[in-house]
Amino acid sequence: MDFKNIVKENESKIEKFDFNYYLKIKNYAVASALSALETTNEIQKSYFKPQNTPLTTSDYILKLYALLQGLFVSIDSLYDLAISLTKSKNFININNNKDLRQLKYIRNDVVGHPSSRIYNHEKLAYCILDNKSITLDSFSYSIYTKDEIKRKDISINELLTSYYEEANNLLDELYRISCKDQNKTELEKAITIVVEDFFMGRDYTTSFDWFVSTYNKLYPTAKKQQHRVLWRVDLIKSLDDLKFKNDDERIVIDYCKGLELLKIYKHIFQNNYKLDIPRKIPKYIQSFYKLLNKNKYLYPYLNYLKDTDHPLFFSSIMAIKDVAVKKKYYDANKYLQMIIKQYESKNLEYVYALALPIKEYKRK
Repeated sequence: MDFKNIVKENESKIEKFDFNYYLKIKNYAVASALSALETTNEIQKSYFKPQNTPLTTSDYILKLYALLQGLFVSIDSLYDLAISLTKSKNFININNNKDLRQLKYIRNDVVGHPSSRIYNHEKLAYCILDNKSITLDSFSYSIYTKDEIKRKDISINELLTSYYEEANNLLDELYRISCKDQNKTELEKAITIVVEDFFMGRDYTTSFDWFVSTYNKLYPTAKKQQHRVLWRVDLIKSLDDLKFKNDDERIVIDYCKGLELLKIYKHIFQNNYKLDIPRKIPKYIQSFYKLLNKNKYLYPYLNYLKDTDHPLFFSSIMAIKDVAVKKKYYDANKYLQMIIKQYESKNLEYVYALALPIKEYKRK
């Protein structure tokens, strides 16, 4: 890949923003994010800069440390820029890019906390970089725990390609948002009707389609990988197609669809939708909440259920399931089995949607 051209393209997209304007109006959040993106770009350029003399191992290590830290800062800066311009931390969804999600784990392994990585609440891990393996294209490191040794081979080209493709798309979208004040009146009306139809038990599909059409008109170049609204729209459509074994599973699926609609409403209004009639929690999920209330030592496992790509996601949910079986929380076990089934089938979008009630749980 010609990184020189893609970096140049990235720089031109950053420079389209009026940096001095944001300084003038004292919007330092936007100004600092733009500045950080330009600064970290210099690290990426330096990484591939031709050398007059052959690189030594120490040169490679220095370059790698700078690159990983720079990319980590770049992603944080994209988040900060999106939050500052959209007033929402959820409007732009960088985390849907698997390589960028993994980058934070790689950075923490290699640069952040190599001599003491905690992979769950009771297991320590130690990361050792293979200094001799480092080239401008790749590197390797090993993760040591008391149970196993894992070697990871990382492609630098893949990481940089993912970052710049995602960053350039996001910068285009954020620039359009910065140039005009989007008229959300019609959009607000559309999502309100959808939510009301759904929670009143009416057929919401027609109003839902109208909302999606309205959204696409306002954001014609939006991609679901970047917009949480479109991403959640796809999750709802997927849940509509998800097969269930019994009425209790159907109720759980409908409940999760409702949660997704409420999330979309909040993205649009920046405020929660107020339900006039309290919504009944499905018995599978009620049982799961009771399990947690009565067994608070399970709380640490919840920290690893926020990200389906987290290395401890599956082991954590299996640990909670084992307690549910042992203590005879049968309905909680059935709920967790719904998630486990989709995880084992590698349907991670279904896993995320079905696990949303876990994220909604309020610790006592």
